[in-house]
Amino acid sequence: MIPSVVNPVMSPQEVERFRVEMKRRMRQEFSPQEKIKIETVNRRRQSVYQQVIRNNGGKNPILGF
Repeated sequence: MIPSVVNPVMSPQEVERFRVEMKRRMRQEFSPQEKIKIETVNRRRQSVYQQVIRNNGGKNPILGF
């Protein structure tokens, strides 16, 4: 098992950059390239989900219904 680092050591600049990036993402301020990438990932995720459901007789194998 790989041990996780609960509180990694970060410089003040790294903390600030993280906070700025989190604010930007929470406001959904994405560039056109980021929006395209997100849409592509979401479409692929949805198609994989539909394939799993079809392969299990219309039921979600994780939830059991």
